[in-house]
Amino acid sequence: MVAVLLTVWETAAIVWPAPYLPRLELVAQSFLRLIHGDLLKTAVAPSLYRFAIGLGIAIAVGSITGLVLGYFRELTPWVRPLLEFLRFIPPVAILPASLILFGPTDAMRIFIIAFGSVFPIILAAMDGARRVEPLLIDVARVNGLTARQRIFEVLLPASLPSIFAGIRIALSIGLVMMVISELLAADNGLGFFILRSQRLFRTADVYAGVILLGALGFLLTIGLLSLERKLVAWHRGWRGAADNH
Repeated sequence: MVAVLLTVWETAAIVWPAPYLPRLELVAQSFLRLIHGDLLKTAVAPSLYRFAIGLGIAIAVGSITGLVLGYFRELTPWVRPLLEFLRFIPPVAILPASLILFGPTDAMRIFIIAFGSVFPIILAAMDGARRVEPLLIDVARVNGLTARQRIFEVLLPASLPSIFAGIRIALSIGLVMMVISELLAADNGLGFFILRSQRLFRTADVYAGVILLGALGFLLTIGLLSLERKLVAWHRGWRGAADNH
């Protein structure tokens, strides 16, 4: 399918030459410049740095918050309205306020990435915590584990499959917010690179930046799935045994 798409692209670029449809050779050259040399430092590395920190904050805050709310269910009526209110605010809509609070800094962009990514993880962790077999919690309580120990030593491992499902959703949201945050008052990053290339009519660079974003999303997803397989291998074995019964 990819080969067919590339063939159609190259044929169209040759038969109907247009500034908005560059030859694949030009796009490939732009792509190689992006992943080597100075552009790697000024466009790719800053974006990955912000994305990693923002997603890391979202994973930590989202997992802990979701597990606590899933365990202490009496908190739900008090916290859920605020959570739902914040969840339905489009992250793009808080860009102006974030710019006022933090200025055009990395902190603003990391905040935007974390804000957009955290809610799928919170909801997934809550759902995972509530699906944990109550007998496991009772056994932990009988054995003298504190609430903190029950959350981190019982609920967290048992909820990992759900948390990873939330992280997969947060991954794509985080990449989108990374690019959007770099379109506003930025001087580096992939979003800035794509916007500047568009303004300078460097069409091949625009396509190269978009393709690199897709490649990064694909590689990050593959890496996350590989990590998930290692950490929750027990879950697949458990499900297989349950299905056999």
